[in-house]
Amino acid sequence: MKRKVIYKVNIMALLVFLPVMLFMCKNSKYSDFIINDAEGIQEPITPTVTTNEVTDITITSAICGGNVTADGGAEVTARGVCWSTSQNPTITDSLTTDSIGLGSFTSSITGLSAGATYYVRAYATNEVGTVYGEEKRFTTKYGFVAEIVTNEVSDITITTAKCGGNVINDGGTEVTARGVCWSTSENPTITDCHTTDGNGTGSFTSNITGLTKGITYYVRAYATNEVGTVYGEEKTFTTKDGIAEITTNNVTGITETTAVCGGEVTDDGGAEVTARGLCWSTSENPTIAGSHTTDGSGTGSYTSNMTGLDAGTVYYVRAYATNSEGTSYGSQKSFSTKINGHDFVDLDLPSGLKWATCNVGAKSSSEYGNYYAWGEIETKESYTQQNCVTWEQEIGDISGNPQYDAARANWGGTWRMPTEVEFRELLNYCTWTWTIEGGNNGYRVIGPNGNSIFLPAAGYRYGTSLYYAGSYGGYWCSTPNESSTQSACSLYFNSDDHDTNWYSRFYGRSVRPVSD
Repeated sequence: MKRKVIYKVNIMALLVFLPVMLFMCKNSKYSDFIINDAEGIQEPITPTVTTNEVTDITITSAICGGNVTADGGAEVTARGVCWSTSQNPTITDSLTTDSIGLGSFTSSITGLSAGATYYVRAYATNEVGTVYGEEKRFTTKYGFVAEIVTNEVSDITITTAKCGGNVINDGGTEVTARGVCWSTSENPTITDCHTTDGNGTGSFTSNITGLTKGITYYVRAYATNEVGTVYGEEKTFTTKDGIAEITTNNVTGITETTAVCGGEVTDDGGAEVTARGLCWSTSENPTIAGSHTTDGSGTGSYTSNMTGLDAGTVYYVRAYATNSEGTSYGSQKSFSTKINGHDFVDLDLPSGLKWATCNVGAKSSSEYGNYYAWGEIETKESYTQQNCVTWEQEIGDISGNPQYDAARANWGGTWRMPTEVEFRELLNYCTWTWTIEGGNNGYRVIGPNGNSIFLPAAGYRYGTSLYYAGSYGGYWCSTPNESSTQSACSLYFNSDDHDTNWYSRFYGRSVRPVSD
C-alpha cells in the first residue's frame, strides 16, 4: 500500500512542473539550454550569428560585420569577422575583434590586396565554442595611381606665382589630396613646399607663396590616392627680380622745340609700376633726375610729349618705369630738333657741322630734289651759259648769302650751302658706301658716331636735259674758283670715285644744306 502512494505523488508533481518548463522554453533564453533529464541541469550551447553584406570595398579595405542574435546561454566573449582568399574562413585566418555580447557590430577589413577575391564570415565565441555566420564573397578594386597634369605657371611676381593641375583619372580610388609642390631643385615632392587644394578629380588652381625674388623654381602638380602619390610633368619658372621691363618708342613729331615719344612697360618686375614716362637730355643716358614726363602708372603703352627743346639740338631720350624696387630705363634713342622746319644729322665731325637729311626741293633723303646753277636760288627750264646769273661775276664764297645761296634762300634759318672745306671734311672723316635707297642709287655717308646721310646720284642738268641720273652725283659747294669766274667747286661721285673739282657755274646741280 505504501509503494502505491509514492507513485501517485510523482505523477502529480510531473503534471504540475511540465507546463512551467514549456512556458519557460518559449519565453526566455533558456530555450538555448540543453536540459539534463537525469539531473534537471540546463547546459549552454554555441551562439547564433549572421553575416552582414560587404560594403565600401576599396583596393585594400572593405566594411562588413554581423549580428549575434542569441548567446547560447553563455556570454559571447568574442565576435567579429574572419576572412581569407579560401572559402570557409575561420578565426585561424585574418580576423577582427569587435567587442562582446549580443547585437549588431561593424567590422573594418584592412590589409587586402588589389583585385583579389575574398571570403568572409561573421563569428561569435562563447564558452561552448565558436560559431560562424553565412559566408559572403567580394573582390577588391583594381587600383592604380591617379593621372594628373601640371598647369603652366602664371602671375609670377617677386614672391608669388600661380600654378595648379588637372586630375584626369583617380586610378580607381578616391583622390584624397591634390596640389602642387615646388623646390629650387628638380623633381620636387610633397616632402618639399606644397599646397593642398581639395580632393577628387578635375582642375584646380594653386597659389605658390613665400618665394625669393630672382630665383628659378621647379614645380609639379601631385595627386594622392590609396595606392600612393603621383606627379605631373615638371614646370620651371623664375620669380621676378623686381626690375620693370620697358621699351622706348621711336621719336616722332619733331619740331624745333617739341617731339613725341613714349614707351611700353612690358613687365612690372613683380611689383606695381607707380610712375612711368620719358626722360631726355643733351647728354647720353638721361635719367629722371633731369627733364622728364610722368605718364600714368602700371604696364602697357603710353605716349609722352617733350616740350621746351632747343632748335637744331641733338637730344637723347629713354623711357622709364618706377616700382618699389627702383627705376628702370628702356633703350636710348637720339633725335635732333628741326632747324627752321628741316631735319639734320650730327655725324660727329670735328667741325660739329650739322648736315641736312635731304636735298633742297626733296621731301625725303632718297629723292633727287631741285637743280640750281651756282649762285642762283631758283630752278629753270634750261641751264645754259647764256642764262647763268653768276657767269664771269666776281663773287666770293656765297655760303649763307640769301642772294646767291639756294639753301639759305629756300630753307631760311641757319641753313646754308657747305664750303669746299666742309665737303672735304665729309670726304675725309666718313665712310662712303655705294647703295640703293628708295629706288635710287647713291652713297650712304656714315660719320664716326654711326649716324649717316644719303646722297642720291641725281645727275646734273644741262640745257633742258638731265644727264647721268642714277650713276653720277654733283653737289655745289659755296666756294668759287679764285682762278676763274666761270667755275665753282662741286662734290662729284660715281660708283667708283668721290671727290671735289671745279665745274662750270651754269650746270644745274644738287644742293645739300648744312648748319652750324
